[in-house]
Amino acid sequence: MKDHDAKRHPGPFRVMNVDAESAGILIAVAFLVLGLVGLPIAKWFFLGALVLGSSIALLLHFIRRD
Repeated sequence: MKDHDAKRHPGPFRVMNVDAESAGILIAVAFLVLGLVGLPIAKWFFLGALVLGSSIALLLHFIRRD
């Protein structure tokens, strides 16, 4: 059997001392920025999803308040 851990590349997240939540948020933001810069139509999709999600959240907040 091969020893796969012998020559692993020390990537940036193997040496960073952060918790999993911070690393996950960093990766999610990086993918979002990469998509918004690389695909101009993604900007409109993201803004539409943000508006739709916010309106549904507000609607549920006011409905469940009673």
